[in-house]
Amino acid sequence: MSALIEFFVRGQEYFIHLGILICIYLILAQSFNLSFGVARIFNLAHVAAYALGAYATALLSTDYGRGFFVCTIASMCVSALLAVLLGAIALRLTQDYFAIGTLAFSAVISALLINWKSLTRGVLGIPGIPRPEILDIDFYANRNFLMLAALMALATLIILHRLFRASYGRQLRAQGESELVSLALGIPTRMLRNLSFVIASSFAGLAGSLFAYYMNYIDPSSFALHEMVFVLTIVVVGRPGSFFGVVGSTFLLVLLPEPLRFMEIPSSILGPMRQMIYALILFAVVYVNRYRLFPVQRTV
Repeated sequence: MSALIEFFVRGQEYFIHLGILICIYLILAQSFNLSFGVARIFNLAHVAAYALGAYATALLSTDYGRGFFVCTIASMCVSALLAVLLGAIALRLTQDYFAIGTLAFSAVISALLINWKSLTRGVLGIPGIPRPEILDIDFYANRNFLMLAALMALATLIILHRLFRASYGRQLRAQGESELVSLALGIPTRMLRNLSFVIASSFAGLAGSLFAYYMNYIDPSSFALHEMVFVLTIVVVGRPGSFFGVVGSTFLLVLLPEPLRFMEIPSSILGPMRQMIYALILFAVVYVNRYRLFPVQRTV
């Protein structure tokens, strides 16, 4: 009987863990969908904003003892500042050049996280990140933390859904489809792109803050290029620009490789196998929908 109870307790904790990850990736993927799916901005520095949000929370909570609201707001502001600085430079580039520029900037952030040891502790990471303290609720209990993450994810989805459906979202889609036509109609395309970049990065910082609080430890390996590939896969599978499609693909891709954990596969093989599954899915979806994802540009 005790073994059965222990099995159910472990199973419950496992599903709570998956629920928290889904909430974090919902925020991260849907914010990327705003810039990539709606605005057609191929921003490969999204994971850098995610990393800065996580490190801002880690440093403020461990070194300065700041509370949850201060840390999350600071994380969003730091990531938004990254978008402002990067947008002032990279948004002057177009298409493939912009993607390469943001990828290079993401590599710079990764190098700083590894080499600025006096601040980030380098590859050793930052341990001992405390859970939030709100109204005497014990957020070290993962069930309570899941409720917090779900509330943050729900608030994010509501805000982004309203942006998708508002006139701002329609103008953003229009400039993504044809910048010249949008300019002819008086739509301020550069301002719209900059704003979408800032909004997407700030919510990525929020996701990073939740990730740092949940894991209680972060290091640069958590924000490597494979994380950007996973987020990109979620948005491409859910169809770029589709709000509910990305919600569904987040659940699908977070849960998809989990059955592998119950197979007798060495951990040295399990990790690469997960990445291979994501890569194959991304390749298949891009190949099937290549004309929708990369439409032929009409010229006069």
